[in-house]
Amino acid sequence: MSSEDFDAVGSIDIGPGTIDPRDFQQRASSVELDHYVAVLLLEATSEATGHKPLYEESFVLLTAASEDEAAEKAKECGKQQETSYQNENHETVTWKLKQIVEVKPLEDATFDDGSELYSRFFRNYDAYRSVEPLTEEDV
Repeated sequence: MSSEDFDAVGSIDIGPGTIDPRDFQQRASSVELDHYVAVLLLEATSEATGHKPLYEESFVLLTAASEDEAAEKAKECGKQQETSYQNENHETVTWKLKQIVEVKPLEDATFDDGSELYSRFFRNYDAYRSVEPLTEEDV
C-alpha cells in the first residue's frame, strides 16, 4: 500500500477512537542520526627522485545512525579523496587513504563558537611536538 493509498483511506472508525494508517508508516525522518567526527590519514607518494611521503590528517564531519555506519561512511569519504595527478614536473603524485585513525561521536553538536569537534589524549609529548607544520618550501 503506498502513501497515496493511505491518504485515500483516511482514518478508520473503530468506535470511541480512530486509527490513522499514516501513524504506522516508517518515516525516513524517524531514524535519528547522530553526528560523528572521523580522523582520516592520507598519504601522497610519487616515484619522483628524492620524494618524501606527504601526509594529510583530515577531520571529517559525518551523520549516521550508528558508529559502525559512521565508520563505513568515513572509509567511503577517504576513498573519495584518493586521486592521482601529474605535478608541474610531469611526475605522478598519488594520494591514498592510509588509515582511519578514529571515528568518535560528537558530544556537542550545536556548532556554536567554541564547540569541541575532536580531542584525543596522548602521553608522548616529544612525539607530538615532532610533527612540525609544513613550510612553503616543503610543498
